[in-house]
Amino acid sequence: MDMRISSVYNAYSVQTGRETAQAARTEKKRANADEVSLSAQAGDYQAARNAVANAPDIRENLVSSIQEMLNSGTYRVSAQDVAASIFKGL
Repeated sequence: MDMRISSVYNAYSVQTGRETAQAARTEKKRANADEVSLSAQAGDYQAARNAVANAPDIRENLVSSIQEMLNSGTYRVSAQDVAASIFKGL
C-alpha cells in the first residue's frame, strides 16, 4: 500500500509541474499579447483632440468686441442673419 501512495504522489507532482509550466507559458503569451501600436493618423487625431480639449470654451477677444459694440450701440444684426442662423441649426 505504501507503494501505491508514492505512485499517486509522483503522478500528482508530475501533473502539478506540467500545470505550472503551462501557466508560465500562458502568462508569457499574455505579456506579449498586451502590446498596442497606433498609426500616425491615430497620433494626429490624439494631438488634435488634446488641442481642442485645451482650447478655451469662450473666445474672449470676440466677446469683448461684441460687448463694446453693445455698449456703444453699434451692434446690429439683420433679420436675415438671424433667420439664416436658425435654419442652419435645423
